[in-house]
Amino acid sequence: MSVVHPATMVPRGTYPLVSPWSDSVYRRSEEGSPSGAVGGLRRAMREEEKRLREQIHALNRIGIALTAERDLDRLLESIVREARGFTRADAGTLYLVRKDHLECAVVQNDTLSASKEMSQGGLDLPPVPLRPEYVSAYVALTGKVVNIPDVYSSAEFDFEGPRRYDALTGYRTRSMLVVPMQDHKGRTIGVLQLINALSPEGEVVPFREEYEELVRSLASQAAVAIDNARLISDLQKMLESFMEALASTIDARDPHTAGHSYRVTQYTLAMAELDGIPPEQRRVYEYAALLHDYGKIGLRDAVLLKPGKLTPEEYREVQTHVIYTQEILSRIYFPEELKEVPEVAASHQEKYDGSGYPRGLRNGEIPRGARMMCVADVFDALTSERPYRARMPIKKALSVICEGAGSHFDPEMVDLFFKLPISRILTILEHGRGAPPDPEDIDALSGVTVGEFYRILLKEDRSPQEEDMVRRFNRYYRREGK
Repeated sequence: MSVVHPATMVPRGTYPLVSPWSDSVYRRSEEGSPSGAVGGLRRAMREEEKRLREQIHALNRIGIALTAERDLDRLLESIVREARGFTRADAGTLYLVRKDHLECAVVQNDTLSASKEMSQGGLDLPPVPLRPEYVSAYVALTGKVVNIPDVYSSAEFDFEGPRRYDALTGYRTRSMLVVPMQDHKGRTIGVLQLINALSPEGEVVPFREEYEELVRSLASQAAVAIDNARLISDLQKMLESFMEALASTIDARDPHTAGHSYRVTQYTLAMAELDGIPPEQRRVYEYAALLHDYGKIGLRDAVLLKPGKLTPEEYREVQTHVIYTQEILSRIYFPEELKEVPEVAASHQEKYDGSGYPRGLRNGEIPRGARMMCVADVFDALTSERPYRARMPIKKALSVICEGAGSHFDPEMVDLFFKLPISRILTILEHGRGAPPDPEDIDALSGVTVGEFYRILLKEDRSPQEEDMVRRFNRYYRREGK
């Protein structure tokens, strides 16, 4: 998206030659000689030109910074913060236009040290109906800028809301500048409300008229940035739903493994989060885990749905699913930050010692996300029922994972898995398999890692508290009931 240079959005002839806080220049000029007056005026003009140039540069810098921010919540906070800094406003609120009302998205107030979290203290700003008697709604409906020196002295709008806010907080809302946030199509998508401009001495003063167009310019750039952030968010949601839909086709084809892709994804993400993997890279792992078995769509039903043990030939056919996975996913357009998805998804059957397939990769040759997925995939397979066998006892399943470190699995990834909370493992385990675990049982297991729980399972002489934890876990895992 191109950023409109703020200089092109500033009307000519709308600025005073001298700042309102520099009236002394005029007084000195009047009292001195004509040449002194001209010299003083020239200095004032140079100072004003410098100030305007700095404002334009600041607008340009802010505009570029806003377009670079993709997270909508951070973007909205940044818009209010930059606008307040630009106008020396003590407080600011940003509203987003909804169908029939304005929704408060950001609240900032230096005097009250307030933010949107102030809602926890009962000061959440209510929606503003889109009716012209409310100043923010009027601005949204008309696209006009409103600059009020003192809201308590204004009879033009209903300011009962600010009065209630002031009564609750002890604040005094005085000057207010309300600006529409219009995108490149002229649509008002939000309203920026700046409150209590401060002089260099810290006194509340009216907002200077010259700021009206400058803030409007900033608000317009912000509106386009919001549109872009929303578009990116919508595209991400669309991509996620597409990935989930693809994964569900495998679940639909083989009901015995329904939920497998989801659970493998959740285990992998839990490990990645604990590993400190950045959110952008976690998305790669998420999509790769969701689609790691998608290549099974190319397998014959006689093999995929076979209830008994596979023959060597059938097992070799099953192994081809990772090749199909990479071939199919490679045909999907992934943005640059997701380019690794096909490779990570197709590497989940590789083994740490190089004995896996399809390429026989070993150790660090296997993508990090795939090494996490190897652990997650096997653990879910061991702890899932099949037509020909029951769930493996949890102690045995954890033993298989532990003993596979250094051969099947990367020891670092096994260590990560054993550091996960057992309560989170239980929640993922039981997803889609009946009623979710009781919060009381989850609380009883909280603070205990998989590794600690495994050591409890290995004990022959457990404490009453340890026995209680095992009983609560098996209540779901073994379907033993209460």
